[in-house]
Amino acid sequence: MPNSRPVAPDMLAVIRDWLEREILPGLSDDRKFLMRVAVNMLGTVERELREGPALNAAEATRLRSLLDRDGSLDELNRALCAEIAASRRGIDDAALVAHLRRSLAAALAVNNPKWSPPQS
Repeated sequence: MPNSRPVAPDMLAVIRDWLEREILPGLSDDRKFLMRVAVNMLGTVERELREGPALNAAEATRLRSLLDRDGSLDELNRALCAEIAASRRGIDDAALVAHLRRSLAAALAVNNPKWSPPQS
């Protein structure tokens, strides 16, 4: 039997849409700006809930390969930070740069859906 409860990202989308359609048009300009900020934040949370688990899993997979070790995403990121701080990895490490670019692109896609990666 499928889950009959509302899904959090779907509920956020409904609230965001309602605020944009029903509330935003009737606000004064200074309040419109604040409402747009709130609507954008709801969209970011919605995308994070929808896409975050897959993006985190992909990041962890890249880190496991890069570091040749296992661990949680937080542990792997701490290990990578320690390697960078100890100068064991740097900008000349193509695998590190590729990982950082993919991680940044994933974060930007969640935080700003209008962002698109540069064509290389």
